[in-house]
Amino acid sequence: MLLAVLIATLAFAPAADRVRVLLPESSAELLEGGASRGRLLLMMKGANSRIRRALPADAPFPEDPQPMYSIAVERLEPGREVILDDTAISFPVPLSQLAGRFEVQVVFDRDQRERTHMAPGNLISEVTEIDFDPETDQTHTITLSRRLPPSEALAPEPGIIWEEMPSELLSKALGRPTSMRAGIVLPQEYHDLRAARRQWPVVYVIPGFGGRHTMARQYARMVGLGASRLVAPQVAWIVLDPETPHGHHGFSDGDRHGPVARALVEEFIPWLESKYRFVPSAPARLVTGHSSGGWSALWLQLAHPEVFGACFSSAPDPVDFSAFQRSDLYRDDSLFIDSEGLLQPSYRTPLGPEYDRVLMTVAQEAAMERVLDPDGNSGEQWDAWHAQFSRIDPATGRSRRMFDAETGAIDHAVVNDDWSRYDIARMLDRDWARLGPVMLERVRLLCGDRDNYSLERAVLRLRDLVERKRAEALLGAASPKEGADAGAAQGAGAAALPSGPGYIEIVPGATHQTLPPMATLRWNHEMREHLRRHGLAEP
Repeated sequence: MLLAVLIATLAFAPAADRVRVLLPESSAELLEGGASRGRLLLMMKGANSRIRRALPADAPFPEDPQPMYSIAVERLEPGREVILDDTAISFPVPLSQLAGRFEVQVVFDRDQRERTHMAPGNLISEVTEIDFDPETDQTHTITLSRRLPPSEALAPEPGIIWEEMPSELLSKALGRPTSMRAGIVLPQEYHDLRAARRQWPVVYVIPGFGGRHTMARQYARMVGLGASRLVAPQVAWIVLDPETPHGHHGFSDGDRHGPVARALVEEFIPWLESKYRFVPSAPARLVTGHSSGGWSALWLQLAHPEVFGACFSSAPDPVDFSAFQRSDLYRDDSLFIDSEGLLQPSYRTPLGPEYDRVLMTVAQEAAMERVLDPDGNSGEQWDAWHAQFSRIDPATGRSRRMFDAETGAIDHAVVNDDWSRYDIARMLDRDWARLGPVMLERVRLLCGDRDNYSLERAVLRLRDLVERKRAEALLGAASPKEGADAGAAQGAGAAALPSGPGYIEIVPGATHQTLPPMATLRWNHEMREHLRRHGLAEP
């Protein structure tokens, strides 16, 4: 009877596609010495995808999310197969429900020292095409065929100096040797003995998400152009490295990344200034960045006003957590669903002057990160924010989750206890007497009104806060005073009001991608003016 039931069950089992992944015996050397543990990722790109040139393994793609699957592998051995089926963590549907023709790649992610699953040492297959059909019962075989090559040491390049300094602060806090890195582009006249200036101001550049100090190459190209002397400030460009295995650290001190801001201002900058002829004063240190780098630049300027003399920030990550992209982290119950029951967008593209097309929702983004690493270590955007803003849970050793990755439910205890410490608007509101003058005198902030990640919403709220605080100060200075010294007191109050070249502006029509060149053209002039006012540039 039991045998008959088993036969009947098999006969009427639903059809399902499966993927069998092999590491051939002949490829044993790919594992470099035996069995290995990790996560097997199945990455796809549909035949009609808007992603044209990228490989499937380059996912996730915010502009066109594609199917992804993964399974934990305790022991990958040569000659052993691993099956991916409906037990795999899936996006957007279980593998048995997938339909259509896809380019497919498999990655075996076994390296946790780099952020991306495309890290050196991981194994990968070649691209193959598969037709998935829910009505058939097929097993598709893919072979892991090569190991991603090791990272090459940065070789000397014309106009660039690669620097790396072991950090005592970070090494002690993290319990492992940790360094700070930068790419340095010196001004053209740095080595010219006839140059009028012997010490030089510095612009510290913080790359956006995924960017590294290797971005110094683009500044070397700019400085190498003779015409750049007419428009760009004559400074040393120092491109910092914000990248970690957990994503962009934001130069904000915290549990996961350690005291990265302190290491920068207490160790790295003094070390650089002892090694190079840089002016060791706040007015001579400018800081700039875009996106995650824009948030970092603003954070450093406000957290360490004694170190930096001016900040130029474009399209920063959310600067007010009541407008964290489209969500209010303090009031909303879900990160995935808005008040009208609609899916919250994460990435959009403008369609004409008023309408947008949503290309990726927050729910989709979180689901793809969960496929990459269900423990929250994907290093992608939301996991990176958790690593940056959340405290470490001592019970798990992981960063506390601000939201449930499957349901989107927001944990307000984590928001209020952990994340709110990095809410720039709240920090300004609490400490306006000290930070207001810094904001008004030193910060230039730009954001496009069509930002692809809706970052203009938080910037607008920050601008409203600054304008309200300025108005309150004006009203306080203009209020009637008693006694003979009323006029003098009002005059002193008005004179004490912070003023300066700082601003927060929304750029009409600009997106996350189109804003940087606009900002650069404007800021080159403003940086030069700042340096002239402080006697750090030739008249």
